[in-house]
Amino acid sequence: MTVGKYYEEKDFSIMHMVDDELAPEGFTLHMHDRYELYCLVRGDVGYVVEGNAYELTPGSIMLMRSAETHKLLVRGGGEYERYVIYITPDFFASHGLSSEMLAPFTERGLGERNLYRPEEMSGAPPLFYIKKIFRERVELPLATVFAANISALLCDVYMAFCKGGEAPALTTSEAGRALLAYVNANITENITLESVAAHAHMSKSQVGRVFRGLTGASVYDYIISKRLILAQERIAKGENASSAASACGFRDYSSFYRLYKKRFGSAPTEARVPYAAEAKDGGKFCLK
Repeated sequence: MTVGKYYEEKDFSIMHMVDDELAPEGFTLHMHDRYELYCLVRGDVGYVVEGNAYELTPGSIMLMRSAETHKLLVRGGGEYERYVIYITPDFFASHGLSSEMLAPFTERGLGERNLYRPEEMSGAPPLFYIKKIFRERVELPLATVFAANISALLCDVYMAFCKGGEAPALTTSEAGRALLAYVNANITENITLESVAAHAHMSKSQVGRVFRGLTGASVYDYIISKRLILAQERIAKGENASSAASACGFRDYSSFYRLYKKRFGSAPTEARVPYAAEAKDGGKFCLK
């Protein structure tokens, strides 16, 4: 059973959750349309981001950017406690914060340098700032408390990012990573399982096995999901839905409309739906 607290404002949401027993099947591969900051409090877990595996320790934080696929790895049982923060791309500009603090999210390769440990921070541990947000929200407006504390935390993360760090262990072969890199580099182009197989000089079945082992999804599901996230971002910025669909690789608007509504629960022309929390619904490839 999961218990916790959840607070949401216009440009961010924060949650604190505790599971009394970990269930591996409860956490699925997923991606978001916002920046995510995840902080482990306790639990025998790891994380996989775009095929790269990270070993977590209490107090560690993970940073994931828009459309970066990730999945919790359950190592053992017992209690599992974490904080999760989601921030929209508009948050920094609307609160007068430097866009340089986004570098740890954006200025790196997919699945690279996602993990930061407490000992890397020059200031207080990440958990200090996160708990402070929850503690001080009853005394000041939540947006004020959040902006002050998250900027302090991200300044420390930015300094650690600039210093560099060790690369994570890889979960797949170089061939698998090359497949992922090729698909992501051509995500809005007319790529298919056939074209990926031809590029990699592999059979379609080989590509399918490698790709599913790497991401938990088929090549088709991965491409469509990422394209939908990219299109949603463009629409949120005011672009026409038809133009956004075309720019993100959808050749047929009716198909895009149907897929978009199925994944997000609303039409591309409607207001964006409330942001969802962790992917724990057992879906084969969740978009949350």
